[in-house]
Amino acid sequence: MKFYKFFRFLLFTLSLIFINDAKAQYINVDTSSYTPQQLVEEFLGAKSSGCISISGVKVKGDDAGTVLSYGYFDKGSSSFDIDKGVVLSTGNAQDARGGNTFRQDEIGTGWGGDSDLSDILGVSNTNATYLEFDFISYTSNKISFEYMFLSEEYDKDKSLSGCPYSDIFAFLIKQDGSPDPYTNIALVPGTNDPVSVVNVRGAGGRFCLPKNEEYFGSFNPQISTSTSPTNFNGQTKVLTAIANVEIGKKYHIKLVIADEGTPTHDSAVFLKAGSFVGIKDLGPDLVLSDGTALCTSGSHIIDATPDTIQGNADMYIWYKDGVEIVRGKNIPKYEVLYKDPGFYEVEILLDTGCKLKGQLKVEQQILPLVGTTVFSNICDEDLDGDAEVYFNLYSQQIISNISQDYGFNIQYFENPPADINHPDFTKSISSIKFKGDSKDIYLWVKPGQCPPLLTKVTFNRNLLSSYDNSVSNIPFDICDNELKDAKEIDMSSSDYISALIPAGNTGILNFYNSEAGANTKDPSKRVDPKVILNKTNSSPVYYVRFNQPGLCDNVARISFRFRQPKKSTVLTDTLICKGDRIDLDAGTGLDVSTGLKFTSYKWNTGDTIQVLKNVRAREYWVELGFNGCVYKQHVKISEPEDLIINNTLIEGDKVTVLAAKGIPPYRYRVDNGPYQSSNIFDNIPKGDHTAEVMDACGSLTADFSIINIKNVITPNEDGVNDFIDYSDLMTKSEPRLEIYNRNGLLVFKGDKNNRYIWDGKLNGKALQTSSYWYILEWNETGNPKRVQMTGWVLLKNRN
Repeated sequence: MKFYKFFRFLLFTLSLIFINDAKAQYINVDTSSYTPQQLVEEFLGAKSSGCISISGVKVKGDDAGTVLSYGYFDKGSSSFDIDKGVVLSTGNAQDARGGNTFRQDEIGTGWGGDSDLSDILGVSNTNATYLEFDFISYTSNKISFEYMFLSEEYDKDKSLSGCPYSDIFAFLIKQDGSPDPYTNIALVPGTNDPVSVVNVRGAGGRFCLPKNEEYFGSFNPQISTSTSPTNFNGQTKVLTAIANVEIGKKYHIKLVIADEGTPTHDSAVFLKAGSFVGIKDLGPDLVLSDGTALCTSGSHIIDATPDTIQGNADMYIWYKDGVEIVRGKNIPKYEVLYKDPGFYEVEILLDTGCKLKGQLKVEQQILPLVGTTVFSNICDEDLDGDAEVYFNLYSQQIISNISQDYGFNIQYFENPPADINHPDFTKSISSIKFKGDSKDIYLWVKPGQCPPLLTKVTFNRNLLSSYDNSVSNIPFDICDNELKDAKEIDMSSSDYISALIPAGNTGILNFYNSEAGANTKDPSKRVDPKVILNKTNSSPVYYVRFNQPGLCDNVARISFRFRQPKKSTVLTDTLICKGDRIDLDAGTGLDVSTGLKFTSYKWNTGDTIQVLKNVRAREYWVELGFNGCVYKQHVKISEPEDLIINNTLIEGDKVTVLAAKGIPPYRYRVDNGPYQSSNIFDNIPKGDHTAEVMDACGSLTADFSIINIKNVITPNEDGVNDFIDYSDLMTKSEPRLEIYNRNGLLVFKGDKNNRYIWDGKLNGKALQTSSYWYILEWNETGNPKRVQMTGWVLLKNRN
């Protein structure tokens, strides 16, 4: 039982120790113990004294008074970068304590923004907290303070649309009573950008790009086990704001922070206690970029002796890179050796109780490293005979560690300076031309305040790329073998370049319409490699600029000549009778204006002669050489389809014979009469006839009949007019024969059974003598108009 009680006591004790250790990791925030006046005094580091006086202190946060958004803080035993000071928040200041386990989203009812902040930054805001006061400096014409900006907006997983969104902070200052607007001195160093999440952001965000990340401190992930000293998602490093003032003049200062737009995602500014101090000017930084960095054998004495108006020093405390290195009353100066570069600071405690701060950055001068000093790739770029060198193109190779940040003063001279330490800069050059194979120049480099270095540099002329001059002087023949009167070519094609530049090239070819344009790479003279040749642009000349590996550019002339072949005017498609043969003659192709004629023939039969003898029907082609070109001409020898008579059109006694196929022209005749060229015959008598058509290969006949119209019938069996015979209708299309009495009664209808023959009877009985009405119709093949005939026929019987 005793052991159990002891074990339970031990667990309780350890839990208390664990809780206290956990609390020790976070900052402490006190929102109740300090009046606004005390907060300002804490910020200034001392009460009103002979150094500075303060008045008119105001602190304002939540208008409704539901939260306290300002107060005093200290780091406790946490790792926070500022020991103690004043915190101004856009939310509940107590929520600023770590760890970062929840997001601060204070939404105070009626907690408005700050108009001065809107005016100076042009941003609508809400949940504003500010600390303001008047002050007069009696010892220094510059004042500074140190601060950190923290925000829930520093969210690594922020969406892309949220990247431009940030809460805002400003340190506003202006001379009391001045009509001028406030000046904001809470800026990103070296810029006019106000300090914000947008303007100071580190790498590692999901979407938001870093900016000025050298001033960013860290992201603090929001997790339940967070050990972050504060409850914010991220923070800047400790920043310093500096303002110029006039000694003895009253100034008004307003430190204000607010949420941008909406009250969510709170932010805070932490003002370092005692950091609002006067500045002791220690002189300009000794840095590479200004050419004032320390040389290897040099040193620099920093003098922190206060000015007469500032009073006497009781103590000097010297720091290097944030670490105290020495302190004492009689140490106004400190010597910095070349081997000890860094960021030096000094605190000066005056006998008046005031404090001054000074700082100086000291860098080591980087010395130039000589690299390549011989260059054998110098080209005559404009091909005027002079090789030209622009030295800035080679400086980085000659000085291998060249950098604009190292303070190198670089000059080039054609001859070595008489006094290397004090050269005549009027003789320095930036480029040089030379005609010979080689040229020496001298590079003079002075690294900052260190002794200069002189180096000889040699430039050797390189060889030109080569081409075949004989090809360059002879135009390429471009044949319009399709007789289109134009031909597009690509000058960069291997068809031309392989012959012009047989050794090959890098593949970069640029074409120009003038040699001068190619030499100078004049873009206005550059042309597309695809050009069209025709009779008006028949002999163009261009210039190609090319390069071969390891050699200089060269320019070669390239020209073209537009040529056209000729087609035969005697070769034509021909019809021959079946089984016949024919001679194919391509002709001489003589052009009487030039005297040129065909120089070659090549048939698809393999023959190379002008005339192909005794050829049968088929397709042939021949390649005709003319004017250095070749035209391929096709010709067809065909056997026709058999001659046919499509129709004989009969219109009364007029007959039109329609023939097709065979070999025109056709000749025509009827009933073995004479041939004629016309296919129309007039006055053909009634009855059967024969039409004949003859072409080049033979003839063909077709029978036809002319209907004989009869108007009298005497069926008395005397063998004369005993019946009306229209049997010729059997040869016609859709024939009709109908006979009616005077009363309109149908007495006869012709058909294939009675063969359109009427004997004057109705149902086998003779009709009485009278006049009867007939209707006669048919279609002639090929004639769209139907033949129609009507009239009276007289029937005479014996009775």
